[in-house]
Amino acid sequence: MPHPKPRPLISVIIPVFDVGDHVADCLRSLQAQTLGDFEALVIDDGSTDNSAAIAEKVIGQDPRFQLIKQQNQGLSGARNTGLDLAQGDFIAFLDSDDRLDPSYLSWLWQALDTTGADWVSCGIRFCFPNDHHIDHSAIHGRAERHSSGQITRYPQHSWKDAIPHFPSAWNKLYRRSLIDGLRFPEGTWFEDHEFYYQAVARTDHLLHIEAPLYLQTRQRQGQITGRDSDRVFEQFTVLDRVKQLMVSSDRPDAEQAFERITSRLLFERSTALRAPERRARYASACATYLATHQLTYAPDWDPHISRAWGLEMAGTLPLSVVIPWAGQDIDLLEESLQSLARQGAPGREILILCSSDQALAQAKTIAEKHPEARVLHHTGGEDLGAACNAGLQAAQGLYVNFLVAGDTLTEMALHDWVDGLLKSRADFAVSVFRLGLEGDNYHSSFYQNDTVSLDDMGAAAFRFSPEAAIALDGQVSPKLYRRAFLTETGLQFGPGALPGWTIAMQASLMAQKAAYFQQSGCNVNQSSEARAQHHPPHHKGTGFRQDLRSLDQLAEDLDPNLAARLSKGWQRRLFARALRQRIARLKPPLRQLKLALLSASAAWIAFRRGLTREQTPLDPGEGRRIATLLSIEARLRRDS
Repeated sequence: MPHPKPRPLISVIIPVFDVGDHVADCLRSLQAQTLGDFEALVIDDGSTDNSAAIAEKVIGQDPRFQLIKQQNQGLSGARNTGLDLAQGDFIAFLDSDDRLDPSYLSWLWQALDTTGADWVSCGIRFCFPNDHHIDHSAIHGRAERHSSGQITRYPQHSWKDAIPHFPSAWNKLYRRSLIDGLRFPEGTWFEDHEFYYQAVARTDHLLHIEAPLYLQTRQRQGQITGRDSDRVFEQFTVLDRVKQLMVSSDRPDAEQAFERITSRLLFERSTALRAPERRARYASACATYLATHQLTYAPDWDPHISRAWGLEMAGTLPLSVVIPWAGQDIDLLEESLQSLARQGAPGREILILCSSDQALAQAKTIAEKHPEARVLHHTGGEDLGAACNAGLQAAQGLYVNFLVAGDTLTEMALHDWVDGLLKSRADFAVSVFRLGLEGDNYHSSFYQNDTVSLDDMGAAAFRFSPEAAIALDGQVSPKLYRRAFLTETGLQFGPGALPGWTIAMQASLMAQKAAYFQQSGCNVNQSSEARAQHHPPHHKGTGFRQDLRSLDQLAEDLDPNLAARLSKGWQRRLFARALRQRIARLKPPLRQLKLALLSASAAWIAFRRGLTREQTPLDPGEGRRIATLLSIEARLRRDS
């Protein structure tokens, strides 16, 4: 008589639908688990690609894996099939485009076995296409608690206890008795929420491991959470069911918890919406839902919930992003637009400013893939400052960022900047940035000396001191402005090769409040193509003369009362900074000859402008060559 097959310790349920590029890695990560006592129920939910064939090949003769094929029933239907077949004493869910750390099952099961807990969750590693990753605790408001390995028991006595934890089916291991009889609602998106809160209602605790053991794929084409679809409106029905579950239980704080989780989920759904018409309809529907249920939008309990979404629900556009485009290298524009597409919040318009018919045609072709983008023509020529000023005039957002084509923004930059300014009521924000699209060459945005405290500026809204204004770098992209502040003060970008210097210094001196972000939010493209795009070879007056044009305009535009606040020698310091940047751009061949000619020319110009008469301070680390060059007359006077 054959022996019955022993029951597995853990059942892992893997729904599969059209994930041919990911399913092999997913299943291999399960095969690599250090705990091998499991069954894997691979539910092919009517895939139309080669997912099933790939899964079958990876499974091979591994007896722990079963491939079950069914007609498409959606994610919930596939998971429910797995629940019907599961034999293990513990149950886990693994999405087929994700992976597991090799110790995932072992670590989670040992936590339950040792403590007797009903279920356990773990931290997450968000994995992006460029091999970049971000670790998260999977607890809202405590994102950074993800790597200590500590195991914590979180009580679930109030509904407010439940809402900080990710309501995902995955990243958890369940004792079978906890979820016995529970099923996922079929025919809807966002099915995890109801399942999660039903599980919460059955227990008084949740165990959590501070380690990123679940590896979630992000920015995959076709992901539900990233899909711009009218099915986003199904969130309201799911919320209705969650509310009924909460208010019908004996647990306290149902109303406050529901207000908070509603605020989070309504905002989260907005991050996938790019089409302006759909986004506006959804914002209006969210406002109606909150009003109907007598709820207030409550973003403050978690810094990752956007305050700016409240503006959108009230009909205000939070942000305009202006991208000047001279038509020199199409890849530069695409780089910037792709980085904006990865920004989940806030809502925005993207204005691409073109100075020629050729650039206009190119930009319109690319903009078809970016529904927030509008392509506009301006008559200021290829000058970067003129394009920025034209974009400012056309902008409608409460805040405005000027993004040089080729520069990119980090994933949460716009969310952090806009929400930071909303919270602080600041006029102007400056961010740390990276020089280059890769590497570790970060710039604080300040040429720092003892009078500039970056930690103090990063801690709270501040008012620029004159010394901090002089020390501020003039890069265009890593800054955000309140648009009304610019229009009310008449501030604009200057001409020449350094247009951002004019507006940055004046904004810093005139802003009543400013904000500083110490985490890098921008990558400044350092390629020769990026640097040359607004000053191509045929442009008259290239080189250091264009830098001088910017510096002259800055001195001319600066209000005398503001200029009087600046320390002696500020123009000399900016001249030296511009010269150093110009020297750094000299390339072979004949670099030494170019350097000699530039140095001689700069020395003569500085002498004629009276910048060599005093040995006032320069930026820290300016270099001996420039310090000597700008002190010749002062040294001759001293030695005579």
